[in-house]
Amino acid sequence: MMGMTMEMIDCPKEFALAPDDTFDFLAKLTLSSPRPLSPAELAGPMSYTLVPQKDTPLNIPADDCQTVRTDPDGKIIVTVRPAAMPAGCKLPYKGSDPAALTALESTEYIQCADKQIRDLAKQAVGGTTDTAKASAQIESFVDGYITQKDLSVGYASALEVARSRQGDCSEHALLTAAICRAAGIPARVVAGIVYADVILGKQNAFGAHLWTQVYLDGKWYSLDATRSTSGFSSGHIALVYCDGNPTDFYALVNRLGCFVISSADPAAPESDKTATKNP
Repeated sequence: MMGMTMEMIDCPKEFALAPDDTFDFLAKLTLSSPRPLSPAELAGPMSYTLVPQKDTPLNIPADDCQTVRTDPDGKIIVTVRPAAMPAGCKLPYKGSDPAALTALESTEYIQCADKQIRDLAKQAVGGTTDTAKASAQIESFVDGYITQKDLSVGYASALEVARSRQGDCSEHALLTAAICRAAGIPARVVAGIVYADVILGKQNAFGAHLWTQVYLDGKWYSLDATRSTSGFSSGHIALVYCDGNPTDFYALVNRLGCFVISSADPAAPESDKTATKNP
């Protein structure tokens, strides 16, 4: 079902309702951290060692925030470096990069051409013409606009979120992407994991998460409207780039069972010189 194996078990009512039973799907959404990570560490670059647990090749994407290299023993070193967006890039985007142009289009789940989404873009951006400033304003706007923040929504499109004003990380990411596109800022959704002191009842763990990337001045920069006051940090590890479709989230869930994180350490300035980066 949706790329996962579902088992239905015939059992006594007492067993089915036992308070210490674990819901397997939610258990798959978290990944233990090798140690607690402090806010100070997450504000700077971090390197993580990912150890594959299956024979299937583990393909971790690389971008302008994240570099990736594979050791001879098969371990994957991911270095995440948060970067501030440069000022002075005017919107709307008028370049010719194919990926950026695609990230301006309206889709089934990112309906940036809809009037309500366009109206929200006007509210969020106002008279700002600087792309970096507009992106930050949209990130903060979405955080405040979604007033009911919980897991009650299974998976909603940007337009549904605009109407309901509720949802979790996926709804924040899709609405952010849609408003950015409506404002003329190329935006895509990223599915990955994020570190939290407590997530789904588990301490010091990484949990499945969606956020948004915007394109300006030839690079992709990350936004996270679920935590606009602190923003994107090195506690975010990207696993899949997507266009907001639910199937991308389920692909993320399946990938979480393919590796463990064996180490997490602050990255030295020269640590990514030998890393390979995909364009």
